[in-house]
Amino acid sequence: MAKNIDRSNYNVADDLEPIIVNSIFQSANGGSTKRQSRLASDLLEKDPAMSQAWSVRVASIASCPFEIIGGDKDKNQFIIESLARIQPNYETGLVGFKELLQNLQSAVMHGFATAETEWLNGGSKIEGFRLYNQSLFSYADNAVIPFYSNDGVDKKISYPRWIYHTATNSRDTEPLRSGLVRPLAYLYSFRRHVNIQFLRGIEKFSIPLAWAKVPDDLFEDSEQRGNLEAMLSNWTYDGFAISNSDVELTFPTASAEFKSEIFLDYLNYTEKQIFRLILGQDSTSSADNSNRSTAQVHNLVRQDLLSSDALAVEQTVNNQIIKPLMFATYGEDMKDMPVFKFILKGLDETQAQANIIKTLDEAGFEVNAKELSARLGFRVFKKDMREDIKKVNEVKP
Repeated sequence: MAKNIDRSNYNVADDLEPIIVNSIFQSANGGSTKRQSRLASDLLEKDPAMSQAWSVRVASIASCPFEIIGGDKDKNQFIIESLARIQPNYETGLVGFKELLQNLQSAVMHGFATAETEWLNGGSKIEGFRLYNQSLFSYADNAVIPFYSNDGVDKKISYPRWIYHTATNSRDTEPLRSGLVRPLAYLYSFRRHVNIQFLRGIEKFSIPLAWAKVPDDLFEDSEQRGNLEAMLSNWTYDGFAISNSDVELTFPTASAEFKSEIFLDYLNYTEKQIFRLILGQDSTSSADNSNRSTAQVHNLVRQDLLSSDALAVEQTVNNQIIKPLMFATYGEDMKDMPVFKFILKGLDETQAQANIIKTLDEAGFEVNAKELSARLGFRVFKKDMREDIKKVNEVKP
């Protein structure tokens, strides 16, 4: 079988057969991230379906609104202003908070993400964040946290200077095995092979080939044959054939029963698998036997993945950015520490939950305020409870 070599410079995704995919992952299992990280980038660059689905997954976090919640308004405002003050600086290479959130989402593909925080004023101010490619780090020698290699010198990443984020935010699993790059790489290797064979089939069987049968004297006359070749070359685009009239040649034609539908069905099937892996479900299949619109079903399916991504990013931001920022500013007074939280619920969903609560209240049932706050995404108090809290705060010792 012919090798599937691209007509371009060699990179890790060229001629990507399953056995090569396995070799890349075995290298990553030993702690080296270089080949697997490069593969993850190449997949998004070379496969339109993967690129499209991944852009949706990233945008779901990058464009998601967030809030700072906590019991102390002054501390909340301090964190809000601190994060808003961090802006990209192209002279120093530092990025802002929004760009950091987008970069942290790359852990879903690679398994982990790292960044460096540029602290100022003894840690009470953040100038920006410096992003690093995953291929620069290693988990060799059974390292739990990756180390950074620079000019042949291994540097351990340390808290709070470094931000280390994994897809699930779990330190007891193997991050390099949890990224979507693994199942996507096998899908890509088969899709690429089928796509190349599909294009070759179109060239062989679907494009007519000009064939000229000429007498022996004309076939042997180099000058006359040259004139004929020049004429056919001007008339055709994809080549031609000249043979002796006594020679019968057989060329692949439409009678060879080349069926493009077989290739297209497979490519469409694997494209659905890609969307299921990245977004949780593809909109076409999830809308079957449903009276909901395709877009509605698609968004509902993505909500679970979005919640999972958001929870992992929230924990990293709260523990590795807000916590050290608060400690440097307020010392050990960590009471009512502000909490970073994404606002995931849309207006329609919130209204639906509010209607349920109203129905329960009319039926004589009560809902726990803490659980209600967690479900709605913002703090909720009963009116009489807020009045009681206000009276307690007004009482002087």
